[in-house]
Amino acid sequence: MIGVEDAGRCVMVEYLVIGAGPAGLQMGGFLHRAGRDYLIVESGPEPASFFRTFPRHRVLSTDDNSLFEGVPFARYSKRSFPSADDLVRYLEDFARPLNIRYGTTVTDVDAYQARHVIVATGQKPYLPRLSGIEHAETYATASTDPTEYAGKRVLIVGRGPSAFETADNISSTARLTHTVGRAVQRIVKDGTEFVATIDGTGELRYDRVIACTGFRRDTSLDGPGVHVLSGDSIKAIRHAARALHRSLEAEHHGVPWPHRRLRNRPDALAATIATRASEIPDGLADVVVTQGQHALLYDEMPTTERNGFVVTRTQVRHYRRNELLAVERRLHRKPLERFFSEQLAVPCIS
Repeated sequence: MIGVEDAGRCVMVEYLVIGAGPAGLQMGGFLHRAGRDYLIVESGPEPASFFRTFPRHRVLSTDDNSLFEGVPFARYSKRSFPSADDLVRYLEDFARPLNIRYGTTVTDVDAYQARHVIVATGQKPYLPRLSGIEHAETYATASTDPTEYAGKRVLIVGRGPSAFETADNISSTARLTHTVGRAVQRIVKDGTEFVATIDGTGELRYDRVIACTGFRRDTSLDGPGVHVLSGDSIKAIRHAARALHRSLEAEHHGVPWPHRRLRNRPDALAATIATRASEIPDGLADVVVTQGQHALLYDEMPTTERNGFVVTRTQVRHYRRNELLAVERRLHRKPLERFFSEQLAVPCIS
């Protein structure tokens, strides 16, 4: 058990989840439905603190923002590029039945002597090691009012979503807008102007410089025995959370990993894998273990599994007791059928 200090009293819980963003809420949802003893702690006064600020222009890049076993996000917005405020409302409603303590900052995981700690603290704005970057405004602080850039020459440092989002917002009013990535070598302030040295171009002058160089995960709470839960999108987060929850359930509560039976024949395996491969999230793998006349398919496991057929988005690897026997990268039915036929040492079925 773990002790969490609360106004002078110690509350004991089995699982401590740090962070009430999409990752922490998704894990909390799984623990809640499994009937586990858990607590989510969040430093802010509300859930989804990241999405209350970002993206700055309040438009999301995708509508694929549903969490597992919750109301579909489409109930909150029908737009292909919905408002970030819609996502905040969605996450607030998802969080409502969960056991969350707000206004609780964790600075030292070891202080809690936790048996099961899950760090789901999300990302923070990132600044690269670039000479003169301190002269730039940042994506987090630059004005989102396009009229403030009217007639200005603006350099946007970065080539990711935040950079293009910012460029699109000011392009109609700025005199010129340059979006440059790693080619920026140095930024020097010269009076009211900025001189940027750009590889292959030379020195160019700008009126404003905005650093839109993305985000990095906060690693300050990482350590031995701590489970880290993160992802580059809500889709990746929800699948990673489910895989971690299934691992914890199997290891600590004796709950078998969900699986289904397939016919142990090359044509049946090839048909299933050809369909499944494109659906498997990055960082996870389906695992197929043959057993006589049948094969068991365990979906979306951590890729450390080293037995049977390990299927990712890009290839199928055949292991036997951690020894790699063969690899197939053509994930179409006919090549897969030939691969399984060879590996199972049975004829192809036409």
